Amino acid sequence: PRVRAGARRVTVISPHFDDVPLSLGQSLRDGALSACRVRVRVAFGRSDWTSWVHPTPERAPYVSLWRRGEETAASTLFGYRWTAANWPEALLRNGLESSDDMLDPTVDLAGEPLVDEIARWLHSVVLAGGPVGRPELLLVPAGLGGHVDHRIVATAASSLVGSVDVPIGFYEDRPYVAYLDEAQRAEQLEPLGLDLEPRTVSGPMTR
Repeated sequence: PRVRAGARRVTVISPHFDDVPLSLGQSLRDGALSACRVRVRVAFGRSDWTSWVHPTPERAPYVSLWRRGEETAASTLFGYRWTAANWPEALLRNGLESSDDMLDPTVDLAGEPLVDEIARWLHSVVLAGGPVGRPELLLVPAGLGGHVDHRIVATAASSLVGSVDVPIGFYEDRPYVAYLDEAQRAEQLEPLGLDLEPRTVSGPMTR
């Protein structure tokens, strides 16, 4: 899509390579983000997840290149620019073999060093203008569904609310949020300690 001159600058944090297309694709096509100049920053740029081959650390460099290609295709389709940081995703960090081990919303993140690391990175993202200028809005995942990588990013971002002069918004993590009812969503948002004001950013979901 073509973005008009002077469009609002929005930086969206994507835990993994596919999270922005999955979570905000509809908004990028015909919702609020379709009228914005969007830059995506992927946090966990070292990946070994794929539905095509069994993930192993040895395959991670090749899978990461594969996933980067997918993100480039998505960015062309949805009209955003992207860059990636180099943190390894949970499968690589922890050697987890089951996705169930990564989707526990009750795991305590106190003492998780990545929270502070990513908070510092997010702060630098807000301050960095680059060729398109500083963002006027930072969008981050809310951590709904319990994925540890999503929760780390959400927790890091929540620690910056009120300490940076850029508004921070939290988007629903798809597909995970589709499996939660309203009470579960509220329960999983509570640890962020924020009084969130709901906004509609997407048009009706379509195939």
